Amino acid sequence: MKLDDTDRKLLAHLQHDGKASIQTLADAAGLSTSPCWRRIKRLEDEGVIRGYVARLDPKALGLGALAYVFVSLVDHSDDTLAAFGQLVDQEARIVECESVTGACDFLLKVAARDPEDLEAFLKRGMLAGGLVRVSQTHFVLRQAKTRSPWPLLSD
Repeated sequence: MKLDDTDRKLLAHLQHDGKASIQTLADAAGLSTSPCWRRIKRLEDEGVIRGYVARLDPKALGLGALAYVFVSLVDHSDDTLAAFGQLVDQEARIVECESVTGACDFLLKVAARDPEDLEAFLKRGMLAGGLVRVSQTHFVLRQAKTRSPWPLLSD
């Protein structure tokens, strides 16, 4: 989908305030409310806007340990990939999963209560299934930038 400057204004505003009213968004984009609503609806229908969520503070939820886990699978068979995908989908501690190039197959972002909770998850939840050949865990010491808006580049 091709985005114009008005779409980018709306998306930029929504990335900073997902609860903004249609009137606020219309004002930010220089539109009246009806055309603004139609544009947002089109962006939703086209899949540019995937949904709206509340950003929560993991520490306030008792999640004091955050780690990136690099994972290499035992093989790349359809069964192994499907089983690993199911593990990722079912495990709430895995908050992000990317298939990557390089020395490993996947990069997981994992949140846990504390280092012991993370260790228990790695041993019982991830490594016990026999899907993972090797993993390497990197604890996050401090988050310098936890969320940034996606860049809205023009052509």
